[in-house]
Amino acid sequence: MEPRTGNCRVNFRDIARDLGISVMTLYRVINNVPSVHPETRERVIDTLNKHGYYTHKAPKRIKVVFDWGINRYLDNLGMILMQNISAQNYTCFPTDSHRNPESYFNAVAESDIVVFFSVPDEAVIAKTREAKKDIYIITIATKCSADVLIAADNTRGGELAARHLHACGHKHVAVHLAEEHSDRMTRYKGFYAEYKTLNPESRVDTFFQPLKMTTERACLNYLNRIDKLPTAIFFLIGSYAQIFQFNVLPHDPERFGVLSIMSYDRNQDIMPSSELIHPFDRIEFDPHDLLDWAEYYIINRPMLKKRSTIKTFIDVNLVIEGSVRNLNHENGRKPK
Repeated sequence: MEPRTGNCRVNFRDIARDLGISVMTLYRVINNVPSVHPETRERVIDTLNKHGYYTHKAPKRIKVVFDWGINRYLDNLGMILMQNISAQNYTCFPTDSHRNPESYFNAVAESDIVVFFSVPDEAVIAKTREAKKDIYIITIATKCSADVLIAADNTRGGELAARHLHACGHKHVAVHLAEEHSDRMTRYKGFYAEYKTLNPESRVDTFFQPLKMTTERACLNYLNRIDKLPTAIFFLIGSYAQIFQFNVLPHDPERFGVLSIMSYDRNQDIMPSSELIHPFDRIEFDPHDLLDWAEYYIINRPMLKKRSTIKTFIDVNLVIEGSVRNLNHENGRKPK
């Protein structure tokens, strides 16, 4: 939009009032902010042109890189967001910085925004800013020095799980940690701190699953070597709890069947097309809340005078299905 020369005495407040919009909305149209509704934009442009303020020029299309390729769950979320954003006059580039870094950095150099669904480390963030100094970076479910970080409130999720297991009288709990889970330590630390605060004498075991090891093998290695079975296992990702139910439990139903299982994630997000979902007690959140906030931050870019990370955490909730046994009742004690 280019100002015309000559007499351009236009009162923006009067025009905004006549159109029934705020002055800020009028300024957004002048500055080509893409979040303005198309009908409102057209009305403002027509009115300003009638007053001789400027001639219309097509707004710049903002270019957004969507990086994924390491996690199927996050990849699916990224695809949904990219489809939503591309429908709003944005140009979108799907990339995979892990498998094809050259193509990724070429896209970054030509773009305005990067949205990571690929769990980047600090080295990738630093190289991204080297490729384009003023690039605007948003990460989903990853702790790093991005401009905007959006994730579930995993610290609170761990705390809620700890309170539930403690309230049911469990004093010995094992926690499954998978290497592929980027935010496992946030969930675990929230759980451990709360569990030990509630009962300092409680016991917490951890067993680790490397990338090249199956969940079945990781569980059996732990359960067969431990001196005493825990009364409960907390799986920090729901799909691993399902694998335990259908692949590990059949190995020794009598011994493993007494274990209480605590899980994470909504059932429909674990295996959307499968009916073989066991209803565990779990911590859950709506992943579409992540997408709604990501879309908001893409469209409404915050002022970044200083590059300190803006953190937005999605609320989590405890859902009780009955998979965690109440040992207080079984032992004849009243729950606290």
